[in-house]
Amino acid sequence: MKVRRILGLALTNMRRRKLRTGLTALGIIIGILAVVSISALSGGFEVEMRGQIAESLETDILIVMPGGGIMGGGGLTYLSENESEYIATNITGVVAVLPYMQQGATIHLGDNETLDTLLTGLNFTQLSQVYGDRVEFAEGGAPDPLINNTCVLGYLEDPIAAVGDNITVEFLIRIPVWPFFNAKNFTFTVSGLFEEAGTSGVMSFDRGLFIPLNTSKTLFDSEEISTIIVKIADPDQAETIADEIRDFYEDQAMVIVPTSIIEMVSTLFNLMEVFLLGIASIAMLVAGISILNIMLVTVMERTREIGVMKALGAKGRTILSQFLTEAALLGFIGAIVGIILGYGLAYVMGMLLPVMFSGLSSSMGDQFGGMGSQNMGQFSSFTMTPVLTLDTIIIAFTFSILISVIFALYPARKAAKLDPVKALRYE
Repeated sequence: MKVRRILGLALTNMRRRKLRTGLTALGIIIGILAVVSISALSGGFEVEMRGQIAESLETDILIVMPGGGIMGGGGLTYLSENESEYIATNITGVVAVLPYMQQGATIHLGDNETLDTLLTGLNFTQLSQVYGDRVEFAEGGAPDPLINNTCVLGYLEDPIAAVGDNITVEFLIRIPVWPFFNAKNFTFTVSGLFEEAGTSGVMSFDRGLFIPLNTSKTLFDSEEISTIIVKIADPDQAETIADEIRDFYEDQAMVIVPTSIIEMVSTLFNLMEVFLLGIASIAMLVAGISILNIMLVTVMERTREIGVMKALGAKGRTILSQFLTEAALLGFIGAIVGIILGYGLAYVMGMLLPVMFSGLSSSMGDQFGGMGSQNMGQFSSFTMTPVLTLDTIIIAFTFSILISVIFALYPARKAAKLDPVKALRYE
């Protein structure tokens, strides 16, 4: 029998049993819907997160922090300015360094209003060398390093002070009896206001308060550097330079390489997607079992029809082909509907997730202070578009048709082997 004729008979039989065909296809549709929606959401989320990380962690920037040892435990508890000078002058490929001291602080605005911020001491010349045009002044300029009561304010939509204004800042300083701290107030004169610059790695320019490095050493009564930002000439050499820095510290300091973070994120998303797709595939197995059961029932119902076909000369392979074709068509139709519905579900979830993240970041900001809200904000203010790749579509079609045919194989073989005489006598 010709393929065209077999397809025609398969479609006729499926239309004749519309309800049963629809219920059988429903299991396939649900399985494909789950697979496609998870894959599209995962792909869209990965693209968005990679973009967010690449934006906040420039590939030509390395971050050196205290710590190290096995699994990040142990190591140095602080860095020094001399170490940053060594990195700048002795490690090939380093363009500039930016050591800074940083700790939480509160700006008193009056009328019992406050603003949580990060008080950062750094060299403004080095800041310009590392970040270039990214950090520019909207008003005023860098403070005089010889004047210890001047500061620069990060970008705020509603500025809390203008150039020349005084602001009072409260912060904690460690006293000799560790681990006790003492609150200290200090009044700064604003010398400049930054343009909006966002966040780069661990450095948050907006909503921050910046003072000269020497001033922070005096105020904090400490020489301990919190972090060293290292700008490199060639991002492709990031790992090599990072290894040299680790060797210098004898693995007692952490060196964060943005490209490695991006690769790690991709690996984690791939593992998560495989895990979730494994769970979603269970729905496809359930659909396959449903096809097996319904096909067995169909063989029993159509026993006389099979007997007539064999009596008229139909061969076993023709009967087998007809049943398998019906199963393949079920898988094909189920895949089409499942892909469309799956992408639709992923698109709806893509619109809802940013709203959920926004609420989460606001809640965390309320619990952990303004800076918590700011840092979470960069990952909550995203719009996620699901990514449906050609590979996913091909896999969905292949998997759907294969599952349908494999689970229909036993009933189809049973139908093909029916004895025509017994089939015609079947009631």
